[in-house]
Amino acid sequence: MKRKINYLLLCLLWLPSCEKTPLPSPPPHKVAVTKPLVHDIPTYVDYIGHIVAKTSVTVKSQVSGNIVAQYFVEGQEVKRGDLLLVIDPRPYEANLAKAEAALAQTYATLHYDKETTFRYGPLVKQDFISQLNYDQYVTNVLVDEANVAQNKAELETAQINLGYCYIEAPMNCVTGKLQVKTGNYVDANGDTELVLLNQIQPILVDFYVPETDLLTIQEKQRLGMLKLIVYPDAAHKHPFEGELTLIDNQVNTSTGAILLEGTLPNQEKILWPGHFVDVRLILGETKDALLIPNDAVLVGQKGHYTYVVKPDLTIEARTIHIGQRYDDSYVAIESGLKVDDQVVTEGQLNLYPGMKVEIQQAEESNEKQGAS
Repeated sequence: MKRKINYLLLCLLWLPSCEKTPLPSPPPHKVAVTKPLVHDIPTYVDYIGHIVAKTSVTVKSQVSGNIVAQYFVEGQEVKRGDLLLVIDPRPYEANLAKAEAALAQTYATLHYDKETTFRYGPLVKQDFISQLNYDQYVTNVLVDEANVAQNKAELETAQINLGYCYIEAPMNCVTGKLQVKTGNYVDANGDTELVLLNQIQPILVDFYVPETDLLTIQEKQRLGMLKLIVYPDAAHKHPFEGELTLIDNQVNTSTGAILLEGTLPNQEKILWPGHFVDVRLILGETKDALLIPNDAVLVGQKGHYTYVVKPDLTIEARTIHIGQRYDDSYVAIESGLKVDDQVVTEGQLNLYPGMKVEIQQAEESNEKQGAS
């Protein structure tokens, strides 16, 4: 009995020590905030286009023969008039010499027949020769003159064909791959492509726009407000400015789109024919637009929203309507925010409306960005 009493006393003594110590309250959730920027931003529309050479020439042989020389490096620039290829000129030089000789012979015959006609002219009046014979002499002169004209044409043809043996660049351009190597025979009637030449300065960009955009584009172009920018990279880090130079004369009834074409100087020779690019048409400017970082915009069941820190440091989920993107880092807000709102840019994870937060200092936020 005494042992039971001692045990009860021992338990009573231990009861205070069994009470739970209260857990410390968790620290407030830290967030980084920013106020919307007020900035004038361009209004634009984006399309997909592809780069097209200003002039593209497919070089084909106009005479038959073996290619005996190549004077260009494939893929390199050449100037207008630079010699590219030589087709064996010897047969055409021989034809030219033959045509020159034929013309000289015809001139000699013409000279002889003219002299004969001139000498026999007075003899007809004196009846020393018949009128029939004299008429034949006159006819010979006329035939000789026709032969001279024919021989001149044949000589010119021979000169042209000889010139075709020396293929020159018709413009400043970049050469492609030579399809028929030196030593091979080319047939003028075979329609064989030798090399492709592309002019890249200036260069063109072709793109299609829906017909619903056409009226706005035409209006802005008439007012001189239209600007064209091409981005060859997905990050839009290398813009190239140009000018809209063509609006096609009809809308494609099958697609409801119309072809537009811009011209770019391409001074750095970075834009290349066949390259797909992003095309941006700047239509005007929006004054005093509210901008927030892209990271602050979230998407929910009801559309776009962002978290705003209220004056009492609690969270509010604010529905917003977004507009134009700017500088690929910001987005314009058409409604839902005010200039003095504090928008959460970091720490959105696990936030909920009414949650108490602590605004993260700018230095601490910068350290976090550097660590990431």
